[in-house]
Amino acid sequence: NKPIEATQLKKFTKILQEYKASKSNLESRVKDAESWWKLRNSSLSPSALMQDGGFTSKSGWLHNVIVSKHADAMEAYPEPNILPREEGDKAEARKLTTIVPCVLEQNNFEDTYSEAMWSKMKSGTGVYKVTWNKNKLNGLGDIEITACSILNLFWEGGIKDIQKSRYFFQTELIDKDLLAQNYPDLFPNGVKGDTFTATEFTFDDKANTENKATVIECYYHKMVEGKNTLQYVKYVGDVVLYATENDTEPSVDIQGIPKPPLAITGLYDHGKYPYVFDPLYPVEGSPCGYGFVDLCQSVQTEIDLLKTAFTRNARAGAMPRYFSQIDGNISEEEFNDLNKNIVHTTNLSETSIRKI
Repeated sequence: NKPIEATQLKKFTKILQEYKASKSNLESRVKDAESWWKLRNSSLSPSALMQDGGFTSKSGWLHNVIVSKHADAMEAYPEPNILPREEGDKAEARKLTTIVPCVLEQNNFEDTYSEAMWSKMKSGTGVYKVTWNKNKLNGLGDIEITACSILNLFWEGGIKDIQKSRYFFQTELIDKDLLAQNYPDLFPNGVKGDTFTATEFTFDDKANTENKATVIECYYHKMVEGKNTLQYVKYVGDVVLYATENDTEPSVDIQGIPKPPLAITGLYDHGKYPYVFDPLYPVEGSPCGYGFVDLCQSVQTEIDLLKTAFTRNARAGAMPRYFSQIDGNISEEEFNDLNKNIVHTTNLSETSIRKI
């Protein structure tokens, strides 16, 4: 039997469900921030205060705040400058100062940085994932840097440093037919239903997930031969797609030098989860921070309330209203139709109808 099989996957999924429940407040806040960004804040505000005859003011003040702060972040786009720790590191530092910008350029890091900054300004946290992609450069492999959605990441609740989390998960929806095509031996009868569903943003388009399955990536630390290693499992439901603990065959590097199996060395030599959290305004007990929506939504609500009140006052002044005596013999339908030039009545007495 292999160390990672269906029984262990059920344990991972149970922990994942617990992690998801622990960040429910964060997920609600992130989803609400996206609605405020899209000027859908009226759906999150008291309808009795915000609406007047179906009209709700939606000013772009908060939207402009976020756009301005994102522009500031792009203006301050970081440039790597590797400094030596000691005299003997100077030559290595000069090499890294040349290599790192090249790696970032090949990863289109400015676009990734921009995407992370949008999330950081709106919901308070940008997240980067730094991994090794063995398929890059025609199979030679290279570093890959991507931005992640906070809704697809899960960690132990109540901690500030994700490296202290017992487990760390990332989920992604993949077409079932592609999974069956890429792993024909594992899915001879097709991919079955999901055991986990992540929270999603409220999309403008209807997202059809019926033919997709949730692929779960689980990272965890384990002591192997006295060393803290980073182990990794990728699975769907109760089917293991890959697990480092199951990888017990020695390998060789590009120079032909034998390497111990990943079950012993772990996924990466540094032994850390390959995720970097970048909070805007950090808070205690969470690796995530607060964004400008959290700080400015009350001001935006005040602006919208005032603009709605101005509109209400303008409508009241521009559309005269009347008191009508009961049984005043006035055609109210014709009276309320502003396109009618003549209103029929059998009573022209000023005592039966008066301007408000």
